[in-house]
Amino acid sequence: MVKSLLIILAFSFSLSPIYGQRQKLLEFDYNHADSVAINYPKGRYDDAALLAKSLCEDLNSEQEKFRVIFRWITENIEYRYGRDGADANEILKKKKAVCEGYSSLLEAMCHAVELKCETVIGFAKSNPNSDIPNKMKEPDHAWNAIFLAGEWILVDATWASGTVDPKRRKFEQGFQAEWFLADPNFFIHTHYPVSERWLLNDVPLKKKEFKKGPILSSSGYDMSIKIMSKKKGVVGNKMKLEFGSIEEIQWASIKFINEKDPIGILLVKHGTYYEIRHEFEKRQKGGFYLFLNGSIALSFIKQD
Repeated sequence: MVKSLLIILAFSFSLSPIYGQRQKLLEFDYNHADSVAINYPKGRYDDAALLAKSLCEDLNSEQEKFRVIFRWITENIEYRYGRDGADANEILKKKKAVCEGYSSLLEAMCHAVELKCETVIGFAKSNPNSDIPNKMKEPDHAWNAIFLAGEWILVDATWASGTVDPKRRKFEQGFQAEWFLADPNFFIHTHYPVSERWLLNDVPLKKKEFKKGPILSSSGYDMSIKIMSKKKGVVGNKMKLEFGSIEEIQWASIKFINEKDPIGILLVKHGTYYEIRHEFEKRQKGGFYLFLNGSIALSFIKQD
């Protein structure tokens, strides 16, 4: 059987954690807003507008109002498979939702306190086994854009609320800060909107590039990884990757999702960039993670 090309990283990315007014907003002290959200009385609520106004009652700035609403949702709404629906008040009553529920509730609560917020629909990639390549036939995710400090900024309340174990389909609540006022240059490697209006990133990414590309983790973003080589990714039974990073990379390893432990792979530094060359064992297939300095940087898939 002829080995086929499974992943082509048909793009390179150079990421910066600073993007317009976003960084200034992230540097704001949200301790008070977070305290309000986390300590707000538990109970049953059935009116999203009234709840939003109550949460924001003692807050003055737009960013604090948005933060308290965002944090309340991520602290109180549980991700639950099968909880379809976009009625904000129904989501509020049940406190269980999937992405469309999170995004519609966030939009409704923001509108109640005169914050400009819109729901964005599109495609998402989180699990290399199921999402690379992404079929991109029907939208499978929803998130939001919030207008603060004169610009639209992307957020994902669903992913910010916690993580889901794909095998057990079990949700574990816990705030994921990278999805609050996210850098669009990071966001684009896991989220692709139906409307290109919501790309917002510096270098537009084509759908076919998103479809086949790897999943970039928050650690990979922090390293400002830049893929450099023309022939890159997984071809047949081999992996070749050349990349730059603002961080000094000491070692690299990979771990397949269905295996327990990572294995070290050859990492060679050539001046300003690094090279990885690796040949897989024939038994190895499926999704795998590339670790750099012990942290997951990118996710790929390898099949026969």
